[in-house]
Amino acid sequence: MNAASGTEKATAALAVGLAAAGHRAVIVTAVPPFPGPGLDGIAVEQIDLSISLPCSPEKLREAIDSSAAALQRQLWSLVARYDADTVLLTDALWGLGRLSKDLPDGVRRVLSVDRLPDDRDAAPALSRADAVLVPSPAVLNAAHQRGWDTAAWHAIPHALLHEPPTPRPLSVLRRQQAGDLRILAAVGEASGGVLALLKAARRQPTSKTWELPVRVAAATHILQTGPVGIALLDTCRHQVAGDQVPHMAWSQEVPWHAIPAWLSRAAVLIEPSPPGCLGMAAIEAMAVAVPVISYRTGNMPDLIGPTQRGRSLLAEPHHGPHTLLALARTLLRSPRAYCETAQAAYERSRDFTKDRIAQLFLDAVPLH
Repeated sequence: MNAASGTEKATAALAVGLAAAGHRAVIVTAVPPFPGPGLDGIAVEQIDLSISLPCSPEKLREAIDSSAAALQRQLWSLVARYDADTVLLTDALWGLGRLSKDLPDGVRRVLSVDRLPDDRDAAPALSRADAVLVPSPAVLNAAHQRGWDTAAWHAIPHALLHEPPTPRPLSVLRRQQAGDLRILAAVGEASGGVLALLKAARRQPTSKTWELPVRVAAATHILQTGPVGIALLDTCRHQVAGDQVPHMAWSQEVPWHAIPAWLSRAAVLIEPSPPGCLGMAAIEAMAVAVPVISYRTGNMPDLIGPTQRGRSLLAEPHHGPHTLLALARTLLRSPRAYCETAQAAYERSRDFTKDRIAQLFLDAVPLH
């Protein structure tokens, strides 16, 4: 719960969606128990990985390989206890996809990959998977370009954990347009893009050319990120508040359940995501009718493209963060364009509801 990565939130949403469809879903994790409310109707089981988390990818590979037999025993025990027919490994590395041991006969092994795995993990993970799930056609196309066999691959988007509210009337959207520009800083690969965007936003003059205040928050519980994550958060916070930049403000760290409300008070979300980013914040922003500006990389064209309606919301990566800010300003100068884009964003978010994504999963991987 409250992990900085979108994968955990997407996993939680899928589990809840499957449970609502009448299936029993169990989440298995090596992370210590979360001290607080969990997910209604979802069991969470702990496994022993004999390693302290967070850790580096190299250490995790070593831990998985050295404890493969013990991990197999634990998974077999859980499969028997819950009479499970399918095990979804949520990543080639971090989701134990590279585990070199088999599951019981008749139990399907499904691998989910948000981005193409490292070559060290791809071969062992893909060779044992009965089916592979990717979050967008972009990942599927990248696999095709590598010449991988994708006959058993399925593009299934990640689901919203929090259901979209009712559509916002035009009067609310017009007031929303006068809100601030929001940036949700994640800990990990996205941090570089966020830092570059914050630096660009700092240099915006507080005059008629910059009409919008900027508010930044970290989508993580800071105690779960480890020393590297804490250092990155401190750097982001310093960019925003270190020199008291008048038009920028820092919010406290935002837990999962509070992100939709935090985003709903924005006029625009800028998502400076790297190519492998899930775009979970973008989906959550669209669910509260907030337009999203991002780079034309990875999953973002597929997520945001249908909301453009002839207007550009996507910048080329080599044009840099100033272009993202310019796109936001252009959108906000036209009330009509803004309201139409916000409504299109909300409509797009309906494609990511838990019930719809759970059904897509069941169509691709039928459960008994």
